[in-house]
Amino acid sequence: MEFFIIIILILVTAWILFRPVSKKELDRYNDKDNWSNMGF
Repeated sequence: MEFFIIIILILVTAWILFRPVSKKELDRYNDKDNWSNMGF
């Protein structure tokens, strides 16, 4: 059972890290004038 839970956690983590980035997210990160919206 623990092994099954560990596998699920690894898969979820990998999906979050390697999921395709949407165009909206790319535009947000590429906009140099948008630093005020990033929480800094």
